[in-house]
Amino acid sequence: MSNVAELPIIGHVTVKALANVRQGAPTLSAPVIYKLAAGDTVEIGAFTAGDTIQGNANWFRLATGGYLWSGACGRVVAPGSDMATPSGSRAPQALALDRIPLVVDLYHGDGVTSFAEAKTAGVVGIIHKATTGATGQDDAYRGRRQPALQAGLLWGAYHWGTAAPVEDQVQNFFDWARPDAHTLVALDFEAAPGNQMSLDGARQFCQSVFAKLGRRPVLYSGNTLRSALGQTVDTFFGSHRLWLSQYSDSPTVQRSWSTFWLWQYTDGTSGPGLKAVPGLPGNRKGELDCNFFAGSPEELREQWAGP
Repeated sequence: MSNVAELPIIGHVTVKALANVRQGAPTLSAPVIYKLAAGDTVEIGAFTAGDTIQGNANWFRLATGGYLWSGACGRVVAPGSDMATPSGSRAPQALALDRIPLVVDLYHGDGVTSFAEAKTAGVVGIIHKATTGATGQDDAYRGRRQPALQAGLLWGAYHWGTAAPVEDQVQNFFDWARPDAHTLVALDFEAAPGNQMSLDGARQFCQSVFAKLGRRPVLYSGNTLRSALGQTVDTFFGSHRLWLSQYSDSPTVQRSWSTFWLWQYTDGTSGPGLKAVPGLPGNRKGELDCNFFAGSPEELREQWAGP
C-alpha cells in the first residue's frame, strides 16, 4: 500500500498507448494487475506521485483500485464535461463485471448443482461460510469442500463475527472450518444488530488467526468497517487484504487501504455486473454473491491463501 500523499480528483482519462495498471503502489516494482489498451477510458479517484518514468513522476489512482502512470494518458476530463467518452471505450472493470466472476461466496442457503460446471464457466475460487459467533456452524460447509477441491477450485472459509467472546469464536471457527495451508481465511465484519462484533473484537480475531496460522485473514466489510474507523488510517487493519462489500458502479475504500483485494460487487440483486453463474444457482430467489478480482486467475491462485 502506498504511503504517498494523494490529491483527490474525480474524472476520467483515456489511455494513449498500452499501459500497465499496478497493484498497491505507484511503482514499477508493484505487480501488474491488468493492462489497458490505447483508447480505453478509466475513472480516476486521486492524483499522486510515484516512480519517475521519462521524467514524469505523476500517477493516477483509479477509482476501481490500482495505479496508472499519467504519461500514458490524455488529459483529465471532469464529470459533466462536454468531452464525451470515446465511442466503444469501456473501463476494464466494467468489462470484467460482464464476465463470469473469478470468486463466488456461498452459504448453506445457496444451491450448488455442479462445481465442475462453475469451474468450466470461469470460476476459480469459492469462499464458503463456515461459522457464526461462538456456536453457529454452516452445515453445508464440510460437505461441499471436497467436491469443490476435486473440481479444481480454490477453497476459502469465512467466519461471521458477533459480540460473543472472541476466543470462543476463534475456537468455533478452527474446529469447524479446519483450514489448511491452502485455505483462504476471512472474517466477515458486518452489521449484526444487537449482536455486533466490536472493532476491538475484530482486531483480536485477526490477531488470533495470525497466531495460529502465521498469516493474516482477509477482512470482509463495507459500511460497517467504514463507520467504525471513520477517517482514521489504521495500519493494523490496513495490513490485511480488504474484501470490500459495496454494490455500486464506483467502489471506494476506507482510508486505511489504497484499494481492495476482492470486491463483492453484487448480492445477486443490487449492484452492477453479471449475477448468474452456471452450476451455482444461488438462493431460493436466485440471488448469488459475486466478486471481482483485479487480476488474472494465475495471480488469484498465487495470492489466495495470503501472506
